[in-house]
Amino acid sequence: MVDDAYALLNPRGRRYESLKRLSDSEVITLALFQQLRGVESERSFLRDAERFFAHLFPGVARLHPSSFNRRVKKLRRFLEPLRRDVAAELVGEPETLIVDSTLLSVLHPRQVGQSAGFEGAAWVRWGSFSVYGVKLHLTCATNRVPLCYELTAANVAEVKLTEELLAEAGLGEAVARRLLGDLAYRSEALEEALADCGILLVTERSRQGGKRQQVEIAIASLKRVFGIGETLATTLVGLVTRIAAKIAAYTYAFLVNRRLGRPQGRIKELWA
Repeated sequence: MVDDAYALLNPRGRRYESLKRLSDSEVITLALFQQLRGVESERSFLRDAERFFAHLFPGVARLHPSSFNRRVKKLRRFLEPLRRDVAAELVGEPETLIVDSTLLSVLHPRQVGQSAGFEGAAWVRWGSFSVYGVKLHLTCATNRVPLCYELTAANVAEVKLTEELLAEAGLGEAVARRLLGDLAYRSEALEEALADCGILLVTERSRQGGKRQQVEIAIASLKRVFGIGETLATTLVGLVTRIAAKIAAYTYAFLVNRRLGRPQGRIKELWA
C-alpha cells in the first residue's frame, strides 16, 4: 500500500533507489511499523526488525539507528499526504465531526543536554497533574479515523484552532455537518463562523448522544498503543516527525483491519 501510494506522490523519488539499501517506501513502512509496535528507541526497533522482518526488508540488516532516523526525518513530508489518502477511503464525506485536544508531554530541557527545549512547551495544569508539554488538536470522524491535526504551544486555546483544522480537512461544502466538542469550544464567535460554512457546533453533552466519546477513545488509543504522549524526541523536527508517524500508523491500522475483515479497533493485535 505504501509503495504504490508513495510512487504517485513522488514519482521522481525512485531515480536513485538502486543506490540505497532501503527504498524510500521501505523506510516509511518501517517507520509505521515502529510506531505500531510502540517502540520509541530506533535501536530496539531495528533489532526486532532484523530478527523478524529481514526477509521482507533485506536492507535492514546492520542498519545504524542514526541512518534510519535521518532517512525518516527527510521523508516526513510524505507521511501526512499518505495518511490523508487512506483517511479519505475510510471516512468519505462524514456528516458528523468531532474535535478535541490533549497535552503531550515532551522532554524538559534539563533532561536533554545542550537543549533549549521546545518552543511553546510549558508546564500546564491538566486535571490533577502538571504536565510539561505541547498541545495536540485533533479532528476525527465518528469511526475514530483522524481527519486532521495540529501541534501548538501548550497555552493555545482550542477555539483558535477549530476553523483552521476544518479548513485543513478539505471537506466539501455540499454536506451539512455537525461539529461536536466539549465546553472548551463554546464560543458565540466560533458558532457563527461555522454556521456561515454550514456547520452546526454542538457543545452540550446531552445533544451529542455519546458520539463525542469516539475522539476520546482515539486519543486514548494513540497514547496507549502508540505512546504519542511520551516521545523521546529531543528536537522540534524529531517531535513533529514522530507525531506524524504515529498518527499515520494509527490511520493505516484502520485500513489494514478493514481489508482483513477484522474489527477496526483491534490495532495492537496487528503486530502479534
